[in-house]
Amino acid sequence: MADDSWQTDDPNLELGLERVMELEIEVESPIEIGETGDGQRRIIPILGGTVSGRVEGTVLDAGADYQLYRERRPTELVAKYAFETTDGDRVYVENEGMRLADLETSKRLRDGKPVDPEDVYFCSVPQFETAASDLQWLTESVFVASGTRQPNGVRLAVYRVA
Repeated sequence: MADDSWQTDDPNLELGLERVMELEIEVESPIEIGETGDGQRRIIPILGGTVSGRVEGTVLDAGADYQLYRERRPTELVAKYAFETTDGDRVYVENEGMRLADLETSKRLRDGKPVDPEDVYFCSVPQFETAASDLQWLTESVFVASGTRQPNGVRLAVYRVA
């Protein structure tokens, strides 16, 4: 039986999650840099996509996901891109995370083959920048995202930590 005596009932230490948006991001084939000593470096250009939820819009054809692929350790993901809302406001996104799967699944992911999302841990922490006054709430909270790899991109569900 686990000892959970270190836990308190302080409600100020509880977290909540509010699902605020989903992103469907389309990507190009990876640009392979090669084995750099800590893993296989690759750059995956972002072609576009959609944003839905509390924010609606289009992912711009600008940016990329800079990955450090590893077979026996988590793959590091650093995506930098932007989207434009239906009102014409632009939002810059920097999204850092990791993807982890067993060796066979990891190789299938690397090669762009389908995998069962249940077999992959894929989470990230997006940060947002915008000049739009009505979107400042994006710059004033911590967000986390859960992702799944799609045939030509990724799907992200973004949550505000409350």
